[in-house]
Amino acid sequence: MQSPEEYEVTLRIHTIIKELKAKRGYTKKKISELLGIGLTTLDDHLNGTSSFRLGTLIKFAQISRTRLGDILEGTKEFDQELKKDTQHEEEIEPIKQENP
Repeated sequence: MQSPEEYEVTLRIHTIIKELKAKRGYTKKKISELLGIGLTTLDDHLNGTSSFRLGTLIKFAQISRTRLGDILEGTKEFDQELKKDTQHEEEIEPIKQENP
């Protein structure tokens, strides 16, 4: 079963899959083949029985020409990582100023 955040990601992927079907004529079978997973596995992910693995999300971002951040944006884990990155940038900035 998916967490609420995983469900949000799944909803975004549903939307992107609809676009892939409409714009590129992809079928779910074709998408599952491009992802390197079975059609049943893709269906399990999309109906919430199981969660997407990071590697699958990365492949999905590539085939859909979507930024992974756009798929994950708003999830707790993504926001925490973004906050960490921002903190690191703030720590690095004074060092850059000291060494022009």
